[in-house]
Amino acid sequence: MALGPIEYRWGAALLLLAVGGGIGAWIGHRVGRVRWAAKLARVRRAMKALQSANDHMGAVLESLERAAGTDRLTGAWNRRRCEEAVAAEVALARRRKGAVSILMMDIDHFKRINDTHGHEAGDAVLAGLAAAWRKVLRASDPLVRWGGEEFLVLSPASQLEGAMTLAEKLLVATREVTFPGLGPVTVSVGVAEHLPGESWDAWIHRADGALYRAKAEGRDRAVAAEGSPVIPSHLPSILELTWEAAYASGHPLIDEQHRRLFELANGVLAAFVVGLPREETLLRWNRLAAHAAQHFSDEERLFAEAGFPGLEHHAVEHQNLLAKVRELQTEVEQGTLELGRLVDFLAVHLVKGHLLQEDWGTFK
Repeated sequence: MALGPIEYRWGAALLLLAVGGGIGAWIGHRVGRVRWAAKLARVRRAMKALQSANDHMGAVLESLERAAGTDRLTGAWNRRRCEEAVAAEVALARRRKGAVSILMMDIDHFKRINDTHGHEAGDAVLAGLAAAWRKVLRASDPLVRWGGEEFLVLSPASQLEGAMTLAEKLLVATREVTFPGLGPVTVSVGVAEHLPGESWDAWIHRADGALYRAKAEGRDRAVAAEGSPVIPSHLPSILELTWEAAYASGHPLIDEQHRRLFELANGVLAAFVVGLPREETLLRWNRLAAHAAQHFSDEERLFAEAGFPGLEHHAVEHQNLLAKVRELQTEVEQGTLELGRLVDFLAVHLVKGHLLQEDWGTFK
């Protein structure tokens, strides 16, 4: 059917309207895409500028950190600040004829923490342990972030025995920190007192060697560096406990720890015989107590690995000895411990009862 003039005009108008709408929509779509592309380009430029600003800020903070000598994560000194302080402390100790020691610490199995739980968990461990250690350290004992999971403590006016006691406190403080989902965290420590004329590199090398030995002996312990000064016992021979080859159990670690027990026991006896101040006597006693606890723990672990049938009885004897150590420690603190009771415990119970009867020949 042919269209009339009016119908034709309406049809043409509708067609033009449709075509125009389509063209307008297409143009609007193209214009919208251009606008979004422009906005996206501006956002990308802004993000790039922000990243550049962040990188610059990080560089500035790192520069400020180096200048301030402080590690951002832990608040500890950095290596540069420590090395600047060492020369002054050594010179002061030389003028005053005093001592200065360092403690090199390394968190045990730290790589495993990072690999298993991520670097955020590792950072939490570093910051948490640094905070716990500060509660143990004196204000004059700076904590240093030596690198990665390795820390150092510079301990002025500390002889080897005092520094070893401090190391034991740091071990305990480490064990007491709880990190959810990580389990127990421990640290190994190498301790070195500065020797007359010793260079910084040689001093650090001895401390690092002691740290390596602490790792090799089972971790979670403190070891004194080789070549460290020996504190004289000043003991009358009648009271001195003497190690003999016949006392050997047959295991190198146990025998080394037994010999160390003899040395520490003689140090405590010397403090009583010579009449050293109560603080020094207590320091030596605490060192003996800490070593005995570590020794008993190592002994029980080795007995368990060897399938030793008397392990349960042995563990009970260890607990009885540690209870006696704590009892006598109170008397040392109060200044009421008598020399006779001390000799009886060290010579009869700790040496004869434990070493010569319980341990002798176990690993032979």
